[in-house]
Amino acid sequence: MISRMEIFPTSKQSRWSERVIDFKNFRAVIRRIDTSNIVMGVLAFLISRSTIMEGLTPFGIAFISAYFIKYGSTHTIPLFASLGILSVHGLDSYQYISVIWFIFFTFKILNPKFKENVIKTAIFSALSLVLLKSLYLVINDYYIYDLILTAFEGIVVFTLTYILAYSIPTIDTTFNRVFSSEEVICGAIMLALAVSGLDSMSIFGISIKNVIGITIVMFFAYNKGPSIGAVVGITIGVITSMSQISLPFVISIYGFSGLLSGLFKEVGKFGSCLGFLLGNIIMSFYIDGSMETMLKNKEIAVSIVAFILVTKLIKGLGSKVVIGISDRSQIEEAYSNRVKDMTYKRLTEISQVFEELGQTFRRVSDRKKIVEQKDISKLIDDVANEVCSKCSLCRFCWESDFYSTYQSMFEILGTIETRGGILPSMMPEIFQKRCTKTDEIAQKINYIFDIYRLDYKWENKILESRQLVSQQLEGMSKVIKDLASEIYNDIRFKRDVEKEIYAGLKRNKINVDKVVVTEDKEDGFEIYLEIKTRSGDDIIDKTTKIVSEIVGIELTSNKYCSSTKCEDKRIKFKLIKANRYGAITKVSRVDKGFNNVSGDNYTFGERNNNYFAVISDGMGVGHKAKQESDITISLLEKFLEAGFDKELALKTINSVLVLKSADEMLATIDMSIADLYTGKTQFIKIGSAPTFIKRKNKVQIINSHSLPVGILRDVDIQVYEEDVEDGDFIIMISDGILDANYDEDNKEKWLANVIHDIESVNPQTIADKIMEAALEACGGTANDDMTVLVTKIWKRR
Repeated sequence: MISRMEIFPTSKQSRWSERVIDFKNFRAVIRRIDTSNIVMGVLAFLISRSTIMEGLTPFGIAFISAYFIKYGSTHTIPLFASLGILSVHGLDSYQYISVIWFIFFTFKILNPKFKENVIKTAIFSALSLVLLKSLYLVINDYYIYDLILTAFEGIVVFTLTYILAYSIPTIDTTFNRVFSSEEVICGAIMLALAVSGLDSMSIFGISIKNVIGITIVMFFAYNKGPSIGAVVGITIGVITSMSQISLPFVISIYGFSGLLSGLFKEVGKFGSCLGFLLGNIIMSFYIDGSMETMLKNKEIAVSIVAFILVTKLIKGLGSKVVIGISDRSQIEEAYSNRVKDMTYKRLTEISQVFEELGQTFRRVSDRKKIVEQKDISKLIDDVANEVCSKCSLCRFCWESDFYSTYQSMFEILGTIETRGGILPSMMPEIFQKRCTKTDEIAQKINYIFDIYRLDYKWENKILESRQLVSQQLEGMSKVIKDLASEIYNDIRFKRDVEKEIYAGLKRNKINVDKVVVTEDKEDGFEIYLEIKTRSGDDIIDKTTKIVSEIVGIELTSNKYCSSTKCEDKRIKFKLIKANRYGAITKVSRVDKGFNNVSGDNYTFGERNNNYFAVISDGMGVGHKAKQESDITISLLEKFLEAGFDKELALKTINSVLVLKSADEMLATIDMSIADLYTGKTQFIKIGSAPTFIKRKNKVQIINSHSLPVGILRDVDIQVYEEDVEDGDFIIMISDGILDANYDEDNKEKWLANVIHDIESVNPQTIADKIMEAALEACGGTANDDMTVLVTKIWKRR
């Protein structure tokens, strides 16, 4: 019997497993490698190799001192610096290496005294070099000139320690931010020292030092502009040719070429490359008088290739490498988030205040005024005090026979409530026989009851007004809360797209001044442009076409976000995604009222990719009906333009009509809102006539059975949704069109047949034919105001 089975791998399987394990371990080791330390080590090695005045190498000492200030003492960087100096001086490098390690061990012991103190560290490093090297000179044979050179090296170490302390953090990829011009220049000096450390290395006659130097100049000129390009060019020229006789010429070539490269950056990467090439040719010709350039053309060609590859690499890494090229830095994002948090918190607090106010008004108006027993008793007491107290029979009626008298008064109040008033003859018979002042009681009780009834009516009106105010306060709370939520929309600025648009417009001879491209998390984007021009709309159309070709998406100008031409001949406008659908509305109307005053009112237009059409019918005809519908349409337009929620806007309009006057103000609302990007359409109907959708050979009817606005405190909003198609017609009418055919029982079917028989695809023709059919049905004379809105929807090709 087998109690245990062991499986032994073959030798081939075992070797494969070991390789897998080793490969996994290798990847784990790679992940643990700190790229920042590698970059720092390479810089320490190259900068330590940089020489000045034929053999002086103090730069490595300045670099490790600056590194210790920011990151503390570590043995890795001094080791790389020692290797760099050793590769230049060989065994004679002990003078510099001993200074490096002396500074290292001093920092190890006295780190708290030097940490983050640039001046102290710079002085200490300079004195360490001067004292130790002077000691070596005193021990050996020396000249006064050697001591002067040592003092000069101390000054260099002091100066560069201060400079490199600001440049080293610029290559720390763990903290992405935009750097100041001073930090950029300090970083350029550090890179120039590293390039100088390459010395005379070359491949196929191409100087590696020159290639890297040219690439750095073009890179800074392209990303930071002509001023930084010129400064970096001069810096590269000074440091890389410190030991050469041609120093002034090299400085002028690098500086002027960096300036031109920055000036040509608006044309793009190749523009910057062309600018540097032209600068080299111009300055070389000016200096030497010949077409032979001081920087070889093949070196510039290799540098151009390297420059393009580096810019693409940095873009692919999310712009988190190199000095200050970040599209959106962590510091900027932190500030932006802080502002968002403060704004969101403040708006939320205001929203809560409005919400609490709304709830307070709702609590105090939860019930209508109800007649209670104490109110009836008070009314009867008032009558007794005013009339009965002066009667000689008062004691008999209100003391001896209290219940009988009270019952009679209660019956009198019931009669007043049902008949609106009372006469002595309407009083109970037993009361008439016993009371000697029935006329005075009838007069007084009628008067007091009228006052009480008026108070009761207005108290209920106040309660109703409080409820309406409560709705509006809660609605405002919701609007502010929605606004606060929009604060957190993630808006990104597309710098790369901005550059392409700018360059493309310049190529087409459009004098563009500003380009801003924004994109939100829902992939919606907007392009803001500012152009110097002498013309108007034609330049907007031309620009829209060019930008559409650049971004590869059909765009259109937002007519609600454009300015007229200013005094300085500038025009500002915004481009957005073009809609997939287009819409146009045509109108036909006939007025019944005098002086062509119509109770029907309408509006239509486009806002934020939505197309809306609204028709409102005020009750009746003439000026009163016109006032009702005009208030409704005017308020609705303002609310829609301000971006209010549709339901809140309609409730507010209802409240205004209810509260505006003691007389009833009624109006119907029929609204269609089409999303021109998706084709989804909402139909909102409040007491309105049906809406008809004509689609090819069929007609669809959308009907509602709600009351108009202005009647009840709570408005009944009925919303229907439909997907419109290419070639659809949305037909909205006032009730005068249907009422024109008073002989027809099924008026909706009659009008649907009229619409179906119309063969035209012109919205104005359709509106006119519907109006002709209505006038024909009513004998040519309109019985009510009649309005027809026909909206045609089509798909853009």
